[in-house]
Amino acid sequence: MLNSQQLLPTESTVYLLRHGEIDTPGILAGKTDVALSAFGYEQLSLATDSLKFVDRCISSPLVRCYQYADLFCQQQNLSLEVESKLQEMNFGDWDGKSYQSLWQRSDRVETCTIGDFWQNPWQNQPPNGESMTSFTGRIDHWWDSFCNKNESKNTLVLTHAGVIKHILARVLNLPIPGNSHMDSIEVPYASLIKISLYRDERGKVWSKLVL
Repeated sequence: MLNSQQLLPTESTVYLLRHGEIDTPGILAGKTDVALSAFGYEQLSLATDSLKFVDRCISSPLVRCYQYADLFCQQQNLSLEVESKLQEMNFGDWDGKSYQSLWQRSDRVETCTIGDFWQNPWQNQPPNGESMTSFTGRIDHWWDSFCNKNESKNTLVLTHAGVIKHILARVLNLPIPGNSHMDSIEVPYASLIKISLYRDERGKVWSKLVL
């Protein structure tokens, strides 16, 4: 018999889905609100083809996630939840610029270069952009709240590569701060990642990557 401090154990699944190919490839698309390409829609349609049992859908507000999430919810008769904490990192002055132009820049007036950032994002903040501490902090806030309060059995979350990498680092207990998940985890367009969540009788949540 459960006492007043115990809960019924629950199990649920969250599917993390990165948006598809964008209509303006070759740019650093963080906060920049770029649309999906036609192929990007096809990628997402294929990725979600078997997800007929989702009972909750949450999306980044950026159009490359939101537009398909809205379409998916209409098809599945779901209410779409939009969560600002699931946006990609704000890369400040670099945001929306082509990778080629960013790599070619030699202007050392900036606090750091794109190369400095990729080598150690925790110590190098994009000029006028978001720090890794701020970026991961907002994701942590959302993830902890989701894990503790979610009551749905199967949730689809449409978001971005950086967001997914950090959540995976949490699930896999990788060192944070640390660069291992940035260097060792690749999240291609329309990647669908399954995570199993188990909440025990004391309310503690255990997460597991499902391959």
